[in-house]
Amino acid sequence: MAALTGFANGAQSRVAMVEGKRPSLSVRATSMVFGFAFILAGVGLWLMPGLDLTPYILLSKMGVSILLVTAGVGMTQIATDKPCRELHFDQRNRQLLVMEGLPRSGKHVVKAVNYEDIMRVDVSDRMLQVYDLEGRVSVALPIEGPHARLDTIAQLRSQAILPI
Repeated sequence: MAALTGFANGAQSRVAMVEGKRPSLSVRATSMVFGFAFILAGVGLWLMPGLDLTPYILLSKMGVSILLVTAGVGMTQIATDKPCRELHFDQRNRQLLVMEGLPRSGKHVVKAVNYEDIMRVDVSDRMLQVYDLEGRVSVALPIEGPHARLDTIAQLRSQAILPI
């Protein structure tokens, strides 16, 4: 039991390193500053007095402002925390728990699937898919690379979900 706990903690730490990757503080701060500057420039372009309001000028102002606002929103999204989904194995209740939450806040259970309701599990280098008894995808989670795939397969086999 201690070996399984050690393996699970090691696998969780490797998965957390992949999912927890985010840009450095300087990159996030710079993207926020430039993102808000682009958004304000896109809106402020319409407030500035200037050239005649010919159709060509209006069309070019519209194109530039849409470009600036879109780039600004994209840059501000770099600095925001994205919710991450994790798969936990509840051995006592024999359930797969799909948990979702932000990296620095609490996690909550989004979905619980009983081991008996699982018909098939497909694991590729990019995706983990759990199928229910009717053949529908009940859980789909992205996987980061072949090492995470091997860790996932080992964890599923230890829970007797995949055949050995």
